[in-house]
Amino acid sequence: MTMHTPHSRVTVTNVVCWSAALLLVMLAALSAQSDGFDDETAALTYHKVSGDRLDTQTVASRSQAALRATSFDRPDVVAAEQKRLDSLLASMDVSHEFTLTIDDRIADYDHTNSQFSIELFTPGSYIPFRAFSQEYRLVFANAASARAIPMPKEQAREFDARLNSFGRQIKNEVHFKIIGKGDPTGAVSGGFVVRAEITSARALDRSGEVLFTPKVVAAGAGPKFAGFDASKTDVAGLRIGGSKKDMEATLTRLFGKVTPGHMTASAKGFAGAIEVNSLGCRSGFTNRKTRPQPGAVCVTAYYDASETIRLVRVERMFPSNFDVNVFQKALLQKYGPLSGGRGALSWGPGIPGTVFNKPDSFVDALTASVAYDEDISSIGANRLENAIASLQLLDAAWAEKVSK
Repeated sequence: MTMHTPHSRVTVTNVVCWSAALLLVMLAALSAQSDGFDDETAALTYHKVSGDRLDTQTVASRSQAALRATSFDRPDVVAAEQKRLDSLLASMDVSHEFTLTIDDRIADYDHTNSQFSIELFTPGSYIPFRAFSQEYRLVFANAASARAIPMPKEQAREFDARLNSFGRQIKNEVHFKIIGKGDPTGAVSGGFVVRAEITSARALDRSGEVLFTPKVVAAGAGPKFAGFDASKTDVAGLRIGGSKKDMEATLTRLFGKVTPGHMTASAKGFAGAIEVNSLGCRSGFTNRKTRPQPGAVCVTAYYDASETIRLVRVERMFPSNFDVNVFQKALLQKYGPLSGGRGALSWGPGIPGTVFNKPDSFVDALTASVAYDEDISSIGANRLENAIASLQLLDAAWAEKVSK
């Protein structure tokens, strides 16, 4: 098991020494703690807390018991295993506190802010673990409150020398509860991003002596948000729930000519689409002479049989020096904490992807992403390409009805 940080990769072990971790690096055995950490318990708790669907039938069919069974017995074995998993999922205690002891590192002294930083608690860091043959990424919603070790420069010199004497490597003992899905900072993405709240933590040296105990602030102690409601928000001023006629008039006034949009046969519930400059924000692999320039905007709006707008997608091109961090901060300020889990930047509620003919997957009401405009001339070229920021807003309440 490893802890991933934006700049390094540090080995992580839980209180039960895992043979997989030992294959990666020789570690001293860690003493067991009362709560500990179990991959499957953590995964099941995540699915119960977040509402993210766990396909227990598929998981059961991949179990060791199912793989060992004969073809005659396999259906019964899979059914029994699925029943066991469903029972476990229903019985999960969402208030359970987990413990991990992690091989971590304290960064160099920050003279500007008069503090050291614990690397696990920096944005973009996460702890991966595997359960049911899929990866989960554990992040801490209140990591910022545990990150800094504030210290005057006079004391910091001695502390820094002590850290250097053992290579700045520490044991980070973290107690936490699983509270939801998605990384509030938007820095960690993936299929299953497990949001946890630190209840307490201690930074220990290799001998077990306490170096620092952060004053952890509860995840809910920050700004309060009422929750994400797709019907009450907008992307670039455009909303769902209105009529096709009104949307067409708005797009014409803001961007110019509106044309019928392309509809895929697999989409469910949508009757058609209208668009502006549909492919004008991407060069594609065409090697054409005229490439789209920063400022280009592309909009597609999908409507249902009643000609009510149910999905809006907006793309805008920015120069190559586009600051993704500023973009993320602006989105968090506008839409509140991330509540989705299907991407780096997504807001719930998550609903089955039936509208995209993917009933076994989930989609979020609002997703945001950044890509870069590349074409065939980009191959092997040493240049920065323009950025394309995309926002997609889906009528989640309507999509949920369609999926039933």
